[in-house]
Amino acid sequence: MSPWNQTLRRLAPWLVAALLLAVVFLRVDLAATARALGAADWPRFALAALPFAALWLLIDAAALSRLVSRFHAPVDFASMLRLRGGTYLFLVLSYDAAQAALALALSRRLRVPLLALGGTFLFYYAIDLLTIAGLGSAGARAIPGARGAALRPALALLLGAVAVALVVGAWLARRKGDLGPRWLRGARLLETLRRATLRDAAELIGWRCLFYGSFVAFAAATLPAFGIHVPLAALVACVPVTLSIAALPITVSGLGSAQVAMLALYGGFADEAAIVAYSLAHTASLIALRLPIGLACWPAVAATASMDASQLTRRSET
Repeated sequence: MSPWNQTLRRLAPWLVAALLLAVVFLRVDLAATARALGAADWPRFALAALPFAALWLLIDAAALSRLVSRFHAPVDFASMLRLRGGTYLFLVLSYDAAQAALALALSRRLRVPLLALGGTFLFYYAIDLLTIAGLGSAGARAIPGARGAALRPALALLLGAVAVALVVGAWLARRKGDLGPRWLRGARLLETLRRATLRDAAELIGWRCLFYGSFVAFAAATLPAFGIHVPLAALVACVPVTLSIAALPITVSGLGSAQVAMLALYGGFADEAAIVAYSLAHTASLIALRLPIGLACWPAVAATASMDASQLTRRSET
């Protein structure tokens, strides 16, 4: 890859974020957004944000500890808490970067093939999509007008597509003998899908519901600080969908994509300038809260990266 292509690849998320923000502010008055930011109840927003940042990390680490322990090797909650916290530095850039960093750290720590861990995280992502589609379908009826009418079939289609993909994938991965594609037989990427049960899926869906439920609670606590009032049922649909769009690796930390998503989903409930102001505060708060957590926990990730083979062997035996 040429230096020019490498530079363009690094700049692409920033350029897409700038483009999306430009589109947002072509629609929404910048001065009105600034006034909405100035009129917000910042003490209320900050007091809600601080405890929720810790809660999100605790839930995420507990779910990941269970996931990796179930399909690979035991990882205690405290260790996963430090590793996940350390990868928050990458989460500031994108969700995919953080997951890749966590997979690399776990692969080195547990001496598990990276492809096998990648398959586990792909399975976890499919569970995540099922949860988002299920919660969204349950709450979309509370979203008025064309927004709700468009969201309901889209989420139902996503729910059906992911469920079918999981069932077909598991069936193909478990075929024996000469049946099924040759590349599927024994593929490390499919080890988790081959071993996963309905009980595993239900447990992980429960963890993701808890995770998104905490974000719904955060939105319910902080939206009124910007004069925005959204029914709880609608938040059950809007919050997971917004987070999933913001997590797409097309912009830095969801900047731009989160604003577009919130405008599309919350537009029927409040003034658009207030929605954009809230979305900017939401994105900025996630970055501001994750950075100190990442810096505090980074030594755990760095220590894993510097382990030599003998240390890894001793660690895996304890």
